[in-house]
Amino acid sequence: MMKAAYTFLCMILLSMPTYAQRTDTVIHHNFKEYMPAQELIKFNERQNLINRRGLFTLTGWAGANVIYGAIAAPLTHGEERYFHATNAIWGAVNLLIAAPGVAATYSKKRNNDITFGKTVLQQHGQEKLYLLNGALDFAYVGAGAAMWGFSDRVAKQGTREAVSGIGKGVLMQGAFLLLFDWSMYIVHSQHAYRKLNHYTSGLVYTGTGVSYSLAF
Repeated sequence: MMKAAYTFLCMILLSMPTYAQRTDTVIHHNFKEYMPAQELIKFNERQNLINRRGLFTLTGWAGANVIYGAIAAPLTHGEERYFHATNAIWGAVNLLIAAPGVAATYSKKRNNDITFGKTVLQQHGQEKLYLLNGALDFAYVGAGAAMWGFSDRVAKQGTREAVSGIGKGVLMQGAFLLLFDWSMYIVHSQHAYRKLNHYTSGLVYTGTGVSYSLAF
C-alpha cells in the first residue's frame, strides 16, 4: 500500500515540470514574438498612414462643402438654398469628426507600447467601424433619395422645396461617405491580409480581447 502511494506521488512530481512549462508558455508568452518587431512597427506605421490619408480626404471634402455651401446658400433660393445649407452643415459635422482624427495620426503616444495583441485588436476595430459606417451610409443614401423623389407627395407646397433640397444634400453626402467608408475598409483589410493575417493563426477574437490557443 505504501509502495503504491509512493509510486503515485513520484508520478505526480515527475509530471509537474511539464505541466508548469506548458502553463508558463500560455500565460507569459509575449504577443510580440508572433510577429518580428520590425514588421510590427512597419505595419502600424502603414496603418496610421492609411488613416491619415483617408482622414485628409474626408477633411478636404468636408471643408469644401462648408466653404461652398456657406457662400452659395445665401445667394440662392428655394430648393437650391436648402441643398447648399445641408451640405454646409453636414460638412461642419464631418470636420468636427475628422480633424481630431488627423491630429491623432501625428501623436507620438501611438508608438508607445506597441504589441501584437493591441495591433490585432486595433485592426479588427477599424475594419468593424468602417463596415458599420458603410452599412449606415446605405441608410443615408436611401433616406435622401426618398426625400428627393417623394417630396411632392409627402410635403405640402410650402415645404416641398425644403424636403427636396435637403434630400438631395443627404443623398450626395451619403454617397460620398459610402464610397469613403467602403474604400477605407477595403484598403485596411487588404493591408492586413498581406502583412498581418498569416501571423494570426491560432488567435481568437473574443469581443473584448485576443486569446491564443496552443495544442499539445
